[in-house]
Amino acid sequence: MPHRSAYVCLDCRMSFKHSAYRAYRCPRCRRALLLAGDAFEAPPRRDRDAWRVLSVLLHAGLDFRQACCGCGPGYRPRSLREVRERLAYARRTGVPASRALATP
Repeated sequence: MPHRSAYVCLDCRMSFKHSAYRAYRCPRCRRALLLAGDAFEAPPRRDRDAWRVLSVLLHAGLDFRQACCGCGPGYRPRSLREVRERLAYARRTGVPASRALATP
């Protein structure tokens, strides 16, 4: 079976598994899907805060791909409070947002 990765539509709050890395569109709204990675687990559709956190992570360039050793994607914030703290730290210290968001 080919390797499958998750793609998400942040507007519709939907996740899809596809086997090839290429541009996919949401079947509902026709917008481009974002690659989330093979270790991604979608939050419930009604959990708007979790989808907002996911939006910040994906737009910062982070994804949920497995590491080469199979140990998972590493730390990712789960709440809006954690995201705000890490982004404030990034602004205060000059650390890139993607690095601040991936730091526990």
